[in-house]
Amino acid sequence: MEIVIEKEKLLDALDKISRILPSKPVITATGGILLDGKKDGITLTATDLQLTIKTFVEASVKDKGLILIPGKNFISLVKKIPEESIKITTRENSMLVEDKSFQYKFLLMDAEEYPKLPSEKELASESEDLVITSSILLDMIKKTSYCINPDEPRMYFRGVLMEKRDSILNMVATDTRRLSLVRKEIQGGGKIKIILPLRLIDVFPVIFKEVDVLVSFSKNQITLKADRTTLISQLLEGEFPDYEKVIPVPNKTGTAIIKTEQLLSSLERLSLMSSESASSVKMSFRKNLLVLNIESPESGSGEEKINIDYSGPENTIVFNPDYIIQFLKTVAQEEIEFFFQDPIKPARLCGKGDQDYIYVAMPMRQ
Repeated sequence: MEIVIEKEKLLDALDKISRILPSKPVITATGGILLDGKKDGITLTATDLQLTIKTFVEASVKDKGLILIPGKNFISLVKKIPEESIKITTRENSMLVEDKSFQYKFLLMDAEEYPKLPSEKELASESEDLVITSSILLDMIKKTSYCINPDEPRMYFRGVLMEKRDSILNMVATDTRRLSLVRKEIQGGGKIKIILPLRLIDVFPVIFKEVDVLVSFSKNQITLKADRTTLISQLLEGEFPDYEKVIPVPNKTGTAIIKTEQLLSSLERLSLMSSESASSVKMSFRKNLLVLNIESPESGSGEEKINIDYSGPENTIVFNPDYIIQFLKTVAQEEIEFFFQDPIKPARLCGKGDQDYIYVAMPMRQ
């Protein structure tokens, strides 16, 4: 087999491949990249047994073939090659990467030892396919993934719930101390209820950028396709809890309207005074005023006052400042609605007038 390929196209594909290629493979063969040479190009495949990626790159190919090449070393070499195109040839159990001024020889790995991957037929959707723009999915991931606790013993809390009800797509994540829900209206009907693992959520933004993604499901897997790239992921098992039960129903009396950037800046400054033994901010709501206070025996103390729109009863609630900061960093609106009932019940936050992104946070004990 002889392959001539543009370096930039190959590098783009290898960048995606490198996100899945395991650094410490459990099975030696998964440390390699499966290269399938066809008439009009090559298909590169990598897997860590939980995630699998296949991406096609146009190239000039003489003689078809399937080989398994050492992944990490090959990627490192291609990055260092100065030429605009790369020539690859195979000879028995080796592969040559060469040009007039250099030649590198890689010993091939045994392709027979590579894990058997599902065929296109096996990946056929068991439900209606979903087409969604990657930027929409990325926005939903951004607004939920920070609520995942990767160390949570219950597996279904270590991912994001994707739930489709007719034309509404919900994504939800919780670590039992806080919860984030995002809704988007999309085309198509049908129902979906699956839990996406954190690993998939981490690599998705790198693999798919500003494209329409075809999403399909089969048994315990999700398949995403776009731009000649296919990403397959195992799904998390378990029954995600009924999240709607823990979302408070707001009322005007207990809702404060606060400028997003002002609250974010104040909390970031106050959190500088936190320590391992003291990481909590008192939020005292008074008529049209919010007083923020933090005290740490190791660091000192801090207090800030913010003018807000609030006419309810006076109340003081204690929160982990990071919980509120992480939410505020993902809000698009200039003001937020901060609804609370009392010091021990969960608070509900959202951008002003936006009920499609709801955040729930449990207060800390005073």
